[in-house]
Amino acid sequence: MSMINKDIGQKPVLEWVDVGLIDVDGNYQREIKPHLVDKILRGFSWSKFGAIVLSRQEGGRFAVVEGQHRWKAACMHPSVTDVPAVIVTHDGTKSEAESFLAINRDRMAVTSVEQYWAGLTAGDDTAIAISNVLQASGCDVVPAQGHYRPNLTNSISAIDRCLKRYGAGATRRALMVIRAAWPDDAKALRGTLITALARIIRSNEKTIAESELVAAIRPQSIAKLTAHAEAFRKLSGGSAETALSKAITELYNKGKRTNLIYIGEQRA
Repeated sequence: MSMINKDIGQKPVLEWVDVGLIDVDGNYQREIKPHLVDKILRGFSWSKFGAIVLSRQEGGRFAVVEGQHRWKAACMHPSVTDVPAVIVTHDGTKSEAESFLAINRDRMAVTSVEQYWAGLTAGDDTAIAISNVLQASGCDVVPAQGHYRPNLTNSISAIDRCLKRYGAGATRRALMVIRAAWPDDAKALRGTLITALARIIRSNEKTIAESELVAAIRPQSIAKLTAHAEAFRKLSGGSAETALSKAITELYNKGKRTNLIYIGEQRA
């Protein structure tokens, strides 16, 4: 067993603290993000709040070590006067800053896959919409990060953007094109490819033939297709999605005189 720290300091105290007695030290705290405060405020619930971490100061006041956005939302809520807190003893601002760094540096971030499965269990509208389009195309989300298999994806954010930009129909068709083109590739359902295809399909939904689209990209490995797109990007700049859209469009249009497709606009 590796050496452990035996000097663990004083036990913290658990208390309810008046929000008016709490301050934020700008020497080490990040700037408060109003949109995060607003999100917490709109969905305020004690079951989701947890306890903030405070450092006891002189004069009966406290400094926020962790949880300043939750504290700010609590200050703005008309029904909240006190917040649950873990109160820790620190030896000055330097010690508080060290605790702030340790708490935030050592915390394991929740992945988009974990957020998706939790959201689906909680009945979150975004997670349900993503699940619906995946299920309609014979796909699903990986059970955990790194567990890749054909027809599974971890591109949660990309699918969410596709649904908002190009709609469920184009997103579903894009997923099915990828399935048909590379049925055995465990990493085929990647975000940039899904987005590029959904963009093309939405812009050409009345003229594009999915069977021809599959036939155009199937001979290309995803690595070759990506390299082709990168060549476009070096010449004309733009996003990876735009470059990939150009590469796919060129392959589809090759040898055609009629029924040509175009990449369409990248929607916000």
